[in-house]
Amino acid sequence: MRSTLVKFMSDNHCIHHAEWGTISVRPLETLLEAGLRLGLKLPFSCRGGSCHTCLMRCTGGPIPDRAQRGLAPVQKAAGLFLPCVCYPEGDMRVSSRSQALPAASAAGVPSARVSRPPQDPALWAELGQGQRVRQVLDAFYAKVFADARLAPYFQNTTPDHVAGKQYAFLYEAMTGEDVYFGDQPFNAHHWMVISDELFDHRQRLMVETLEAHGLTDDQIRRWTAFEEVFRPDIVKDQTVARQSDSGTFNRPEGFAEEVLAVGAMCDHCGAEIPAGTSVLYHLQLGTISCAACRNA
Repeated sequence: MRSTLVKFMSDNHCIHHAEWGTISVRPLETLLEAGLRLGLKLPFSCRGGSCHTCLMRCTGGPIPDRAQRGLAPVQKAAGLFLPCVCYPEGDMRVSSRSQALPAASAAGVPSARVSRPPQDPALWAELGQGQRVRQVLDAFYAKVFADARLAPYFQNTTPDHVAGKQYAFLYEAMTGEDVYFGDQPFNAHHWMVISDELFDHRQRLMVETLEAHGLTDDQIRRWTAFEEVFRPDIVKDQTVARQSDSGTFNRPEGFAEEVLAVGAMCDHCGAEIPAGTSVLYHLQLGTISCAACRNA
């Protein structure tokens, strides 16, 4: 998308593009919603103004205040705005996301890392061989999904699904057992714009949950160490491309058969998959398919 004229009308908004022609934007519909409804291939994720995946630049016309909420002053000055929360108030000329993000400073964009925290199988054992870990995660993600700042990052999924993924991740991180199928933190969060302050906010919720479940100060310190080591992979001021250790994402294509060492959920329908079940594992995306989805 090179440039777009968003035109205010009394009943509908209209978007005119040299290649698209004129398309209708309904009342109370955002620019992103209109584009997706009409089949335009627009980047997006949270739809709530948090992840900044859909950022565009306005080069003419008024930008609604809400469409720039949460952006840095330099981004606002550059005319960047969020189509997912933009209800046009007048004519706007905008450019695509590929032209929207200025080059980031090296300090603001992490690169893929391979560092991992030391394993702590004793902690896993102290927490009932993982039983209390799952209890903590269920309670924690219930808080996350109710949190106005964090919930937008988890649209189109469920607390149970996310808790299951994190359980397997911590199981492998703490014990060294090969039980986690999915992206490592850098690639799992590559589309998210997360500040240190937001990361701290998330950590406060986790510590509150750990305390509520009776973990000792030492156990809390050891648990949060597994999360803090990945802060440099997650905190950044703009979205980044998925990467491999060499800097270019080049994971193999296709699928593989895997047997789950711990229970999980299907990444497509959300159905529970018991431990010991053979699943279809997507090598590039890190997703798993239950029997019903793989045969659909």
